[in-house]
Amino acid sequence: MGKKFEYKNIRFDFKGRGITQEINLLDIDGKRVKGWYTNTEEVPTLPVLLNAAGSDGWELVSHSVNQDNQANGVTFHYLYFKREVA
Repeated sequence: MGKKFEYKNIRFDFKGRGITQEINLLDIDGKRVKGWYTNTEEVPTLPVLLNAAGSDGWELVSHSVNQDNQANGVTFHYLYFKREVA
């Protein structure tokens, strides 16, 4: 039997121009959250978020960007992760 995987998607935008990599808005699997582990955490920086995902066994497989300059000036980043189901 072949390997089986589960998937997770993350959508976020940076505070300001993203120089400090602080995350402004964070959605995980379609739900607005404040952090990787609980909703009571402060919204993390991108390195903190990626390290938390990696520690839980998630592998980043794709990243895309959607820049909405016309409507509200928000640039959303989309991250897609997978991990093997035991």
